[in-house]
Amino acid sequence: MRILHIINDLSKNGGAQKFLVDLVTGEETKYDIKILVLCHENDYLETLSRRGIECYVWQTLTFKEKWALFRWPDIVHGHLYPSIYLALLALGKKKLQTEHSSSNRRRDYPAFKFMEYLLYLSHDLTVSISEKVQEELIKFMPNFRQKYKVINNGVDLSCFSMSARTGIKHPSQIKIGMVGRLHEHKDHEALIRAVALLPTQYQLHLAGDGQKREALESLAQQLDITNRVFFHGVVSDIPTFLEQMDLYVQSSLIEGFGLAAVEAMAAGLPVLSSNVPGLDDVIGNASYLFEVSNSEELANKIIQVCDSNENYSVASKYSILRCKEFTIEKFRDSYYKAYDGLFIQG
Repeated sequence: MRILHIINDLSKNGGAQKFLVDLVTGEETKYDIKILVLCHENDYLETLSRRGIECYVWQTLTFKEKWALFRWPDIVHGHLYPSIYLALLALGKKKLQTEHSSSNRRRDYPAFKFMEYLLYLSHDLTVSISEKVQEELIKFMPNFRQKYKVINNGVDLSCFSMSARTGIKHPSQIKIGMVGRLHEHKDHEALIRAVALLPTQYQLHLAGDGQKREALESLAQQLDITNRVFFHGVVSDIPTFLEQMDLYVQSSLIEGFGLAAVEAMAAGLPVLSSNVPGLDDVIGNASYLFEVSNSEELANKIIQVCDSNENYSVASKYSILRCKEFTIEKFRDSYYKAYDGLFIQG
């Protein structure tokens, strides 16, 4: 079976991009796979090349090459806007798209309603990455709910320590980590403000880059905590980064699933998260959730976890137990079954 994936880019700064790479690089895959990206950014080229997966850049292809590429697959799998619209050019092919977020700007504009209607009408299957993402999709576009399905994201747990921690490594230097694009969907501001409320031994380490970096650096400067907030940019080795942390916080305004939070759990870190759709299901315990943008509540929860070895140990053990619900094996197997089902339909 031939599958063509379409995505905006393959930057290590994005969750959907990592999702795609994790999906297509399984040892057990039985599919012939190609990937079409809209721009040249491809941080995963070496990884994909080792698996024999060809990547094409839309802008560099001739009309004839584009036509041939869209006639090649049995199934087209689209990710992110505007790539999902490009998939519509694959006339007569089975189409699957993944909903990576519980919200997007297009849903706020009536002018997009007709285009979105055509999008979901044209796809044979729309997969949401969590129950909450599907709930929001049904509210927006209930017409095609019979073509909707939920497949939770998964993490390769073997890449992480999977060892519970008993306490802070160095109490004089407590490291809080967060991984993710410095993007408007993330609420780094609330996390930085929370750190400003904490004692001086608390540090914040941010892995990721994006359009908000300058503003976030300015915020840290305004709060006089530049010596405690560290911007690491795009980090290629996330397991090692997490291993150096003592606590993980996923502070978001919108989050379809929360892959980075699951990875932090697999590293044995206590994880605190914004109480937003998608993340709340992943965390699965209200004790480790804080209200969106509530820096004071977040700071209090950080202290509750870190000031007590017992609380810290309990939170770490919970992380190890919880992350086992989201294995990469379950994730891949569910998509393989979805592909096979579409292929059988002909």
